[in-house]
Amino acid sequence: MSSWYEKLLDLLGLSDKDDGDLDTSPQDFEEEFRGHKRAPVVSIHTSPEVKIVVVAPASFEEAEKLAGHLKSRKPLVVNFANASREIAQRLLDFLSGTVYALNGNMQRIDKETFLFVPSNIIVCSEGVGSNLREQLHVKID
Repeated sequence: MSSWYEKLLDLLGLSDKDDGDLDTSPQDFEEEFRGHKRAPVVSIHTSPEVKIVVVAPASFEEAEKLAGHLKSRKPLVVNFANASREIAQRLLDFLSGTVYALNGNMQRIDKETFLFVPSNIIVCSEGVGSNLREQLHVKID
């Protein structure tokens, strides 16, 4: 009869008993693992690469293409310098509606330049009403 101490050692695998079940060769292990599938390798990068699209539209026909960039979750910097005042206003209204529908955000960078971002991008602005040129202390000309 085994004592409780020997049973504990046997349970922990520290006993000196010789089990007849452990007669396995390396070939047995190889055969056992051939039937198992390997787990897929998963990337641990949590923040994917973000591409910013910079455009200077000249006509309203480009509005659908610009909205497509926002729908595919790409930030958009739009310079309205090449567009007439009426076209620029129409594009600004259209892109504002697109960003609103996508739960995104819009930020004025300069007099004729705006940043439109989808909901997966957060824009942090230091001062209310200040533009990014003043915040970055960079002369953009």
